[in-house]
Amino acid sequence: MAGSDDANDNGGPEPGTGRKLLWFVGLWLAGVMVLGIIAYGIRLFIGT
Repeated sequence: MAGSDDANDNGGPEPGTGRKLLWFVGLWLAGVMVLGIIAYGIRLFIGT
C-alpha cells in the first residue's frame, strides 16, 4: 500500500499538481524578490 502511494505521489499523472506547484514557487519567488527590492530601496532612501 505504502509503495503504491509513494509511486502515485512521485509520478502523478494529473497535470494540475505540477502546474500548481510551479505557480506557487513562481509567485513565492516573485514576492520575495519584490519584498527584497522594496527593503533595499527603503534602506537606500533612509540611508541618504
